[in-house]
Amino acid sequence: MVDDIGGPDGEAADLFVAELQRHRQAIFAYVFSLLPRRADAEDVFQKTCEALWRKFDTWDRRSSFRTWACGYAWRQVANFGRFAGRERHWLDDDAIAKMAEERAADLEGHDDRLAALTACMNSLTGDERGLLDVAYRDKKPLKDVAQQMGRAVQTLYNQLNLIRRKLHQCVRLRTGTSGGLA
Repeated sequence: MVDDIGGPDGEAADLFVAELQRHRQAIFAYVFSLLPRRADAEDVFQKTCEALWRKFDTWDRRSSFRTWACGYAWRQVANFGRFAGRERHWLDDDAIAKMAEERAADLEGHDDRLAALTACMNSLTGDERGLLDVAYRDKKPLKDVAQQMGRAVQTLYNQLNLIRRKLHQCVRLRTGTSGGLA
């Protein structure tokens, strides 16, 4: 069933909302990776969501929602490119298609890499996790952290570099890849 504006209703609407919420960041990242400006990416993402809503009944639930949605996103990016091409320099459809294909391939392993990173983060020592929290979550200047801890700033930079390498290696081993996180 569909509602007045051509989208799903009832359980299908609930499923659509759940799937879109689950994959929203990845779909937006895909769109943004293909467009030079965030404002353009936001506009195209909105149009993509509208198209997905109208066409939700065409999604084969045995396949990946994210892959299906990125297909629609690609069409919206291409349409935007044709329009924007009249106003400013724009890549041709073949170049955008190549970029879209490469970005879609990157997204395929995203969930595996994120799960591996979570597991690898759990294997860090308390001190390593604490340093990462202060540096990245709390976003405190390392100079202030170093002063609080009575340590040299360069020492903290070196420790962070070692932790990042340790995480990168761990993710590579867990995912069986040579690239780590994308």
